[in-house]
Amino acid sequence: MLLNKSKVIVACAGSGKTKGIVEEALKLRKQKVLVTTYTNENIDQIITFFIEKNGCIPANVTVQPWFSFLLREGVRPYQNQMTQRGRVKSIFFIENTKDAGKLKKKLRYIPESQDSHYLTEKNYIYSDKVSKFIYKCDKRSKGLISKRLEKIYGSIFIDELQDFAGYDLDLLEILFNSHINILAVVDPRQATFSTNTAQKNRQYKKSKIYLWLNGEKSKNKIKIEEKNDCYRCNQQICNFADKLFPDLPRTVSKNTRLTKHDGIFCISSEEVSAYISRYKPTILRYSKKTNTLGFPAINIGLSKGRTYDRVLIFPTNPMLEYLKTKELSKAGDKTKLYVAVTRAKYSVAFVVE
Repeated sequence: MLLNKSKVIVACAGSGKTKGIVEEALKLRKQKVLVTTYTNENIDQIITFFIEKNGCIPANVTVQPWFSFLLREGVRPYQNQMTQRGRVKSIFFIENTKDAGKLKKKLRYIPESQDSHYLTEKNYIYSDKVSKFIYKCDKRSKGLISKRLEKIYGSIFIDELQDFAGYDLDLLEILFNSHINILAVVDPRQATFSTNTAQKNRQYKKSKIYLWLNGEKSKNKIKIEEKNDCYRCNQQICNFADKLFPDLPRTVSKNTRLTKHDGIFCISSEEVSAYISRYKPTILRYSKKTNTLGFPAINIGLSKGRTYDRVLIFPTNPMLEYLKTKELSKAGDKTKLYVAVTRAKYSVAFVVE
C-alpha cells in the first residue's frame, strides 16, 4: 500500500470541483486516466469542460459513468470467480422497477452462494449488487481485479463522491490501497443521489460520508483537503446555505459583484408572474409533481453542477416550515434545499404563499 497517494477534496458548492478535476487530468499526458462519476448529467458536464479546456478529450483519458466502469472493468473480467454463467449482459436497475421494494426484500433472503443473489434469469446483474459482486470477486481471486486496474490506469478521478454508497465504499478502499493515484471530490451537502440502496455502510450514506472519509484519513489511507471558497454565490446566499449544515466549514464567497437585487427573498404566488418577467430567474422544483403555476421548471436534482444568475424556488412544505421557523429538524431534504439555493450567483427567491 502506498500511504497518502490518494486525496479527497471536500469542497463547497461553486468551488470549481468538476473543472478542477478536468484541469488535473489534462496535466497527465503520459499515463492512462479514468474520470468517473455517478450521474449522466455530471458526465455531460465533465465532457463539456474537457472540450472547453482542451478542444477534445485526450486519447489517454477515459470519461465513463461509474456503473459502466464497474461493469466493464470490475464485473466481467473475472466473473468466473463468482459464477459459471455466460457473460453478464448489463445492469438491471432495481429502482426503475415498479416493485423495487419487494424485489430488494426478496434478494435479501437469497444466499450469496446462489447466482440469483446477484443475477437475473436473463443474466443481468442487479444494480444493488454490482459493487458487492466485484468486492467479493476481488477477495476470492486474491486481488486480480485491483491488480488488473493497476496495469490499466495510473490515475482515477472521481467526481461527486457523496453519491457513492453501500459496497462502493469498500471498492473505494481497495482503490485507496492500490498503486493507482486517486483524486476524488465531495460535497456532503449535495448528496441528492445514491448509487444504490444497499444496507451495507448505511451509516455513511449521503451527507454522512464525511464520517467515513475521516475514518479513512485516520487510517492514513487518504489526505483530505478542504476548499471553502465559492466563486458562484454571493455571501448572502452562502450564509443561508451554510446554516443548513452547521457542522461543516463555513463558505467564503469570492463573488463580490453587486446587482440591484441580491440575496434571499420570499414572494407570494400572486407576484410570481411579475417577478419572472422582471428578473428572469431559472425556476427550480422538487419534482415534476410540484405545482409551478404553469411555468417551466427544472428538478432540483438535475440542476446540480449548474450555475444561474437567479433562481426562483417552489419549495416543499418542509422547506416552507424551515423558512418560517429556522428549525433544521423541519427542513426535510436539506441536501435538495442546499443544491437549489447554491445554483444562484445573485439572488434566490422562494414562493411562500
